[in-house]
Amino acid sequence: MEALTKKADTEYSCRIVSQQFKTDSWNDFQLGAIRYSPRVPLAEADALLVLYDPSDELLKFDGPKLWFTIEPSWHHHFHSHPIGRRLVQELRASERSFYAHPDEVYRIPHPTYSGTLSRPRLPSIRQTAVASVNNFGGRLWFLKSHFRTRNRMILDRHVELFGKPDVWANFRHFPKLWIHGPPESYMGQPTPGTSYYEDEHIRFLSAYKVAVCLENSTEAYYFTEKFVNSVRAGCIPVYHAHPTVRKKFLRNAKWVDPADFGFSPRDTIEYALAQDQSEFRRANDTWLESGILADTDNQKVVLKLHNIISSKLERNGRY
Repeated sequence: MEALTKKADTEYSCRIVSQQFKTDSWNDFQLGAIRYSPRVPLAEADALLVLYDPSDELLKFDGPKLWFTIEPSWHHHFHSHPIGRRLVQELRASERSFYAHPDEVYRIPHPTYSGTLSRPRLPSIRQTAVASVNNFGGRLWFLKSHFRTRNRMILDRHVELFGKPDVWANFRHFPKLWIHGPPESYMGQPTPGTSYYEDEHIRFLSAYKVAVCLENSTEAYYFTEKFVNSVRAGCIPVYHAHPTVRKKFLRNAKWVDPADFGFSPRDTIEYALAQDQSEFRRANDTWLESGILADTDNQKVVLKLHNIISSKLERNGRY
């Protein structure tokens, strides 16, 4: 890995910026010849790495730079955010990195777990379905195709719905327009744990036979922790995948696809609840152990981004 080797005794600095991930509180860290720091001034940085949030620093900086994002293509960062819109228009393709980048060099999958694919499962299982959702798409969700399938499934009477109370407080149902208050299936609380990767969250899901783990967008290569969490918990997953996701991530996995039931919530979930859970567990435990998810480990993201940054510095003649 030549790009990771420190040449002479020169140290290069990369400014790292993110509101979402609170990089202002991060300690400096060194990878190869590059020191990553939120405290290095932009004018003194050899490179710039921006994580998640749009930043005007990407417009100001002329050196090697990279904007890493994980949200689906409909996200407001790319369409209504004034800086985000400019970044989408003005950055070169090689100055962005995301899960569906057309160039595999810059394609970094959405993380699906962090370090371990543990399977903490409760011995007692309820014969019902669960869903954990904190973004239902706002009051006009029924006009947004990327939310419709997922929302119709989680509002089924067989599903116990969990999520942040402040998010669901102003829920509007459709077709009964503008009815205030959460849906009947909402349980009034979020799932436990501070992270969706944590054992506490997985253990909670494991108390249910079925998990409705649909993404809030079905698009190329968009695959998050939702399906993986369902499998780690031993649930029967209700999931619908883009063909690229099936091919890259879901080979030999087993799930119930709403598309096979005309996207009928009742038919899909009743079918899932009637299945032999042990068959799904056997297939999906083997899938978890196959190594197919190795590239989606959250702990590998920084090193992947570092490899891109170091290559940029090398091409730019700064290495």
